[in-house]
Amino acid sequence: MTQYYRDMPRWKTYYEFFPEWNRIDKECEPDEEYWEWENNRIHLERYGNPEAKAKVLMLHGVGGNGRVLSFMAVPLHKRGFEVIAPDLPGYGLSRVHAESINYNGWIRLVDCLLREERAKDDRPIFLFGLSAGGMLSYHVACISDHVRGLIATCILDLREREVLLGSASNPLAVHVGTPILNWVSRFAPSMKLPMKAVANMKALVNDASLLDFLIHDKTSAGSTVPVGLITSMTKAAPAIAPEHFERCPMLLVHPAEDRWVTVDLSRIFYDRLKCEKKVVLLENAGHLPLESPGLQQMENAIVEYIDGIIESR
Repeated sequence: MTQYYRDMPRWKTYYEFFPEWNRIDKECEPDEEYWEWENNRIHLERYGNPEAKAKVLMLHGVGGNGRVLSFMAVPLHKRGFEVIAPDLPGYGLSRVHAESINYNGWIRLVDCLLREERAKDDRPIFLFGLSAGGMLSYHVACISDHVRGLIATCILDLREREVLLGSASNPLAVHVGTPILNWVSRFAPSMKLPMKAVANMKALVNDASLLDFLIHDKTSAGSTVPVGLITSMTKAAPAIAPEHFERCPMLLVHPAEDRWVTVDLSRIFYDRLKCEKKVVLLENAGHLPLESPGLQQMENAIVEYIDGIIESR
């Protein structure tokens, strides 16, 4: 049966956690569509605007889905952009084959979606990545000619031991769990685990009530994912090392009160980037940056960044 978020009343509870400006309502509601990709049905949220000067493709992390990103998709749409947010394989309402739920599959999907969007018109496309979506955006930008700019709330290279330890649910999950997961992924990559067992999901958001909502949501933070997705994320090497990356500029909008990922962890990779780049710290904001004034700072920083690139053409 085809599912849509608009038919799920429980998501109205989610919107209540942030200001009215950032909420989906009758005046600003995405079109939900299913996109056929590699014999899978990928759920997309599209905040359409044929007059928009740019498109923003938003990518969630391991505790989200496309609808979770609505808190920033809505204001960016109101500020004049077309916004697209897919449910990546293993999350949300997308219906996919088990072999498609791995990090390389995520990269292929976003690259293919970029090419399809670019074929429709020549408007510039920007990638926005929340949490693990930040590094995913970078991987895609390394292989795609259709990315005008990168925006991320954090950027983590999980091949770095310090980063892996800092983002795991606990150090034991790395020291003991990693070798076990690597072994399992060789023989049973489709075996599923709850993401909260391996990632520090309790730090996903600083609001305890919202955390409870997301942790119990099977389409986002409460999801179970194949071991192959987890291990492929920790081993993924980008096509271009950061010291040689000059394909587009990057904006890092990092939450200042992130209890999951410190800005120092993101800087391990960010500081190596050769491209034009900028950091904006979001005051009082957690990993899912819904708090003021960080929420408004992120919106303004993204709009200023995109406008600046467009105007410099």
